[in-house]
Amino acid sequence: MQDFDPNRRTALKALGLGLLASAGPGVAIGKDVMAHKDKIDVSDVYVAHLESQADVETDAWGLAVFHHRSGEIVFTLAVSRLENTVMAHIHEDEALGPVAVWLHDFTTQAEHLIEGSFTGALNAGVITDDAISEGRAPEATSTTVAELIGKIDAGEAFVNVHTEANPGGEISGRIEPFEWSDVPLRM
Repeated sequence: MQDFDPNRRTALKALGLGLLASAGPGVAIGKDVMAHKDKIDVSDVYVAHLESQADVETDAWGLAVFHHRSGEIVFTLAVSRLENTVMAHIHEDEALGPVAVWLHDFTTQAEHLIEGSFTGALNAGVITDDAISEGRAPEATSTTVAELIGKIDAGEAFVNVHTEANPGGEISGRIEPFEWSDVPLRM
């Protein structure tokens, strides 16, 4: 498993791109970016818009951005107004399905409590075959990055963020390909 430092710039760019895609009306996007969007390859960029799990009342929300490149997945996970966060994962098949890989705490692949209200980048890192091997549940079918990308492409991968109050998950969302049409424009 790698630390995110060598890939921080890519992860932060991906987060910025994802934030543009998920922001509400009125986001101003530079004319230069939109004029050249056909030259910006986002075919390997995926996002998960994290919202309240079924039967969970929360004001929390989040965004996870993933960039698949060179057999690895660079990710950034950001949340807003989350209380007492303990874990975050990519789950297969459904939001509560088998854990494919840990996203928080990515480095130790173990529970890590962030006490109180938290808003910001929860974690960033590079998912490798080794990270999947270390963090996956035995019943998860993804054993490599390529297999996990297959699950993502099939619409069978979800980010789920767990809290003390909601150990089954407070916010979650399906990982989907980034689409320029998701970006609200105001110029």
